Amino acid sequence: MRTKAVLLSGLIFTLLVLTSCWNYREVNEIAIVIGAAVDKGKTSKYMLTVEILDVSRGLQTQVSSKILSVEGETIFDAVRRLISVEGKRGYWGHAHVVLIGEELARENISEVINFFRHDAETRGDLYVIISKGCRAGEILNAGIPLGQVLSETLARSLENSKFLSEVPETRLYTLTQDIKSDKIALTLPTVTLETVEDKIIPVFCGAAVFQRSKMIDHLEKEEVKAMLFLKNEINGGVIVTEMGTERISLEIFGNNTKMKIRENEDQVIFDVTVETSVVIEELTDSIDYSDLAVLNEIKEMSEAQLKGKLQSILDKARQLRADIFGFEQKLYEDNPGKWVEMSENYDTVFSGIQVDLSVNINILNTSILYNQLNEGK
Repeated sequence: MRTKAVLLSGLIFTLLVLTSCWNYREVNEIAIVIGAAVDKGKTSKYMLTVEILDVSRGLQTQVSSKILSVEGETIFDAVRRLISVEGKRGYWGHAHVVLIGEELARENISEVINFFRHDAETRGDLYVIISKGCRAGEILNAGIPLGQVLSETLARSLENSKFLSEVPETRLYTLTQDIKSDKIALTLPTVTLETVEDKIIPVFCGAAVFQRSKMIDHLEKEEVKAMLFLKNEINGGVIVTEMGTERISLEIFGNNTKMKIRENEDQVIFDVTVETSVVIEELTDSIDYSDLAVLNEIKEMSEAQLKGKLQSILDKARQLRADIFGFEQKLYEDNPGKWVEMSENYDTVFSGIQVDLSVNINILNTSILYNQLNEGK
């Protein structure tokens, strides 16, 4: 089933064809790029793979895409060399995603990001994604047997995934802001290829962690969720609490994470308070939800287990010396004098930074459950 976004792109293309001129170039002289992948080249420095919108006109407009690859010594060189392959100049104003191969990401992504940051046609809401365990070009090529305009599918999936809070939703403009501030370690969403029902499909799998434009590690989905809790970027999702052999699903309805700084002698301490509102889903027969003591136990265990996950991602980030949470930015804003003292050696300081965590989970439907289950007793 074609997505609305794909149909819209096709409509835009058709309208452009019907107009006499647009952007001072004839439409039949351009190729509309809707997605790109950048990998290390085999004979040159870079290999650029692009997905180009292909609209056939007739009684019914058919929207599809084609994949092209070319190598170049720079990104711009590869972009221009596309002309010799496609016969048209690429137009990047409708590009939705750019994927960067893991091998290249572990070396440096600065040249790739700088090209798209400064390109006049590229939109700021472009998604930047890292491929995991495969080349970025393989991700785009996976859409061919699936009959998908894959760049549209990836963009839509990433936009909707924010409600699961399992991958960071990083667009080019937010990435640019983080690079300019230089006070937070970058995290970018990762995608890999998995076999599902005998089909190889792209699946988002977590986040890549960067230190000075180099990928240094990978976060799994649950680690990303914990990171987003600490950054106050939770948009939804589920907290799974273990009670013995049972697992209880708590749907997240809201979250507010506050970060405050205090000093104890010469030591800077970050107090982080997480306030989360949830509702209990999927009632299990083995748990007595009509017992207030049991409901309180669910709350306490949920808080303890969530706090453990937050502490775990904190420990991992400190071990990596990668401030993926924005503590340095907070220190810079609230206490610039102290930041000056710590900034020259911040990576080392961060590895031993003290963070005091407080977690409060408010289960919104405990009284409803209690009253409903006690009716008629």
